[in-house]
Amino acid sequence: MEPKQKNKPNALVISLVALVALMIVIYFIFVLFFPTVFDSMNTGELQPVKPE
Repeated sequence: MEPKQKNKPNALVISLVALVALMIVIYFIFVLFFPTVFDSMNTGELQPVKPE
């Protein structure tokens, strides 16, 4: 009996998943240590239109 061959994902897929996970971790580190940078970001909230 031969041992079954395991289905391994491509190296590119592993790299992309690791990169996304690393970016999420870096984002949370930035939010922890530099909260003022993210306070001024536009979140897409609706604001009333000011008449001129």
